[in-house]
Amino acid sequence: MAVYQISRIQVRRGQANSGTGIPQLASGEMAWAIDTQQLYIGSGAVSEGAPAVSNIRIVTEQDLGLQGNLLGLVQYVYGSGNASITTGPNANSPVGRSINLRLDDQITTADFGTAGNGDTDDTPALQRAINQLFLNPGQYSYQTTASTVKTRATLTIPPGIYKTTSTIYIPSYTTLIGAGIDKTIINYVPTQVTITGNMAGSSATLTTTAALSSYAGYTISCPSIPNLFQTGVSASTTTVTSANPGVSLTLANTAIVPATNLTFILTSPAPAIQFVNDSSTPGNPDPQAASSTTQARKIRFSDLTIQTASGVSTLLQLNSVRESRFENIALNGYSSQTGFSGIVSSTSVGIALNSPVTAQTQDNIFRNIRATNFNYGVYSYQDSTHNCEVLNNLFEDCFFANSLMGVFLGYSYSYNASTSPSGPLQTEIVNSKFYYIAREAIYVAAGTSNSVRDCKYTSVGNNLNANSAAQYPQVYFATYGNASIGDISDRNTDLANPNQSSNPTFYAIPYVPVVSGHGTYSLTGTNTISLNNPSSLTQIFKLPLAWLSSQSTPNAPTLFSASTAYGPTRQITYIINYFYASTQGFTRQGQLVVTADVPNQQIQLSDEYNFAGSDTSTPTIDQNSVYLDFQAQFLDKNGALTSVSGLTPWTIVISYVNTLNSDSGTFSYTYSAIF
Repeated sequence: MAVYQISRIQVRRGQANSGTGIPQLASGEMAWAIDTQQLYIGSGAVSEGAPAVSNIRIVTEQDLGLQGNLLGLVQYVYGSGNASITTGPNANSPVGRSINLRLDDQITTADFGTAGNGDTDDTPALQRAINQLFLNPGQYSYQTTASTVKTRATLTIPPGIYKTTSTIYIPSYTTLIGAGIDKTIINYVPTQVTITGNMAGSSATLTTTAALSSYAGYTISCPSIPNLFQTGVSASTTTVTSANPGVSLTLANTAIVPATNLTFILTSPAPAIQFVNDSSTPGNPDPQAASSTTQARKIRFSDLTIQTASGVSTLLQLNSVRESRFENIALNGYSSQTGFSGIVSSTSVGIALNSPVTAQTQDNIFRNIRATNFNYGVYSYQDSTHNCEVLNNLFEDCFFANSLMGVFLGYSYSYNASTSPSGPLQTEIVNSKFYYIAREAIYVAAGTSNSVRDCKYTSVGNNLNANSAAQYPQVYFATYGNASIGDISDRNTDLANPNQSSNPTFYAIPYVPVVSGHGTYSLTGTNTISLNNPSSLTQIFKLPLAWLSSQSTPNAPTLFSASTAYGPTRQITYIINYFYASTQGFTRQGQLVVTADVPNQQIQLSDEYNFAGSDTSTPTIDQNSVYLDFQAQFLDKNGALTSVSGLTPWTIVISYVNTLNSDSGTFSYTYSAIF
């Protein structure tokens, strides 16, 4: 390298964004831009050997700091090391982007300051990330210009535990994806307030100087007196309905015993996640949609766990949400719950589906949702202020466990033909499992064209006891036009067919039905029984009488006795398809139709069948078709024949006689019911 001249280095200074900006520097001359904190050096003249006359920016410590943008200067070309890939119009003109833009293709909440350490309150950072991406003034994601459609990016939440203390609000077109169930965990710890006050027995007034009007709607408990409140049964919580500031709080339920100078805990009823409409702005969420064009929509929410230990929180609150997908999500409620005589709250919900205004909650997909330890895994509230349909929502491959009820649609519904809609419509619950549910796995209080298909029920409807102590149907349709198809229940296994050697009191156990109310039901699979040739009527299997709730719909989320909640239905028809294989080499395939009129204690059975096989007896078996004869009878709740004692029917029993000497075989059957 030849050295032409050694002289004093000349340095200029000025502002890059003022006047004419940075001038052309002489060869080796340096300039400092005060306003941008950048350093430049002149490249020199072409005559000196420079490829071009320019100012070259020198990388400084400032460029590497938070205010710098070094990566914005470095160009990235996809596949630059692969000669077979051409990103531009030709190999000599590749498409390049800055490394900064390339990294911005993947956005995580950590870019907005989330910690995910389980201790830091990540509520502000999570909300900031969502607002900046999808609710940014000037480029709202719900708008349809090319620039705003580009904002519909994917926001990922890295693995970690993200503590939140207030509701996270999610607008239209948000895509929020975690690293997977139990990898990304949102731990919701709702705001709690501790106050001191007094209550008289049988009073719903809590006297306290700490009363504030903002406490209306809060859930309240008294740790020192478990199950203080009267809610049909005793319960540990109730809600604040109104407040007289500085004087008292009015509660939804009365105290069972006096509570003097005791500590009460108030818990915010706000949900962990709420979806908001297009009128929302950062800091001003609006969950009530005025129309279908402004409601929350096209949201994707997946691959994470949301949990709370409060026992009174809703985790996903959908008010008028449409065309959205919720997949691979675990929803965990109060993990310490072992029974349901304590916390009974309509806000202890995994997913709440409401339509409080004209826009419907519809066309949403919930797939691989695991909801455990709630009062209600899915809950739809429907009354005079929540009176629009929940329409065409799909729950597929879901799991509900350790809860009071699994799916409850149309709660507190009051139908009026002139003013009310028809209730939840076209809900599909498919291939889902319900385990250890105290009451119904599925309760549809209103609506039609709702269907349950290929679901499985284990330890459901027994109030946490065995099937022999069943108290509730596992599926209940309060209105006509709904169906259960191909479901599997351990109750059918335990209560349908006798095993008299191990359970001699089998017929004294009421067969509380798997599916009840109004609708249709088809049993999946077959039951098989061994038959021989008794000369008198012998009971072989039971059929449940579909029960009807004595209430039009439950009016409060409380436990109540099965004896007052349900009673035998009016009419039911069973269609029983059977196949009998005799050890004597012939078969009989037929259909029993059992029609029961319970109030009048009338029951009728018909038998249509086909015979196949060979026989040399005279007369032949197919001519002597009455050799195998069936009969249907009513049993009361203790297993006694009602035709003998005049008792109230609770179960149907199918009996048979077989007059063919030495005959035996296997009898397999399946059935469907209309009730």
